[in-house]
Amino acid sequence: MIAMASTTFKGIQTLVNQGAEIEAVAQKLGSWYSYAADIKQAEKEAESPGVFKKLFDGNTVEQQALNSVIAKKKLEEQEKQIRELIVWAYGVETYQEMIMLRRKIKAQREEAIYKQRKRKRMILDSVIIMFAVGLGATLILGVLRLVGAM
Repeated sequence: MIAMASTTFKGIQTLVNQGAEIEAVAQKLGSWYSYAADIKQAEKEAESPGVFKKLFDGNTVEQQALNSVIAKKKLEEQEKQIRELIVWAYGVETYQEMIMLRRKIKAQREEAIYKQRKRKRMILDSVIIMFAVGLGATLILGVLRLVGAM
């Protein structure tokens, strides 16, 4: 996902440097901010992974931490450069307006998408736990029947 954000960032740089209209830049900015939000949300979710991810994720804690730090630093640098590009090309007012709108959109996005994703993860975890409990109970009952038959 960081690669997609970086590619989009390069597109933003190109558009601004070519003197593109703010509408064309805004579309790319929207994509970049979406990737950035997804990366930040993935970082939050990695702090408290679900049961399934704990069991089957091949990354070590160190790998996850390193990937998270690298992505965070890269996003911070890109965001700083985006701010400088927009202020330089379109003015401080445009940047401030964009930030206010971004906060509003971010809140709406978190409300809709991230809560739904969290709900799905909780459901998946519950299903896995119920399956494990059912399997464990079946095994215990099987052993008790086997012992009782002897």
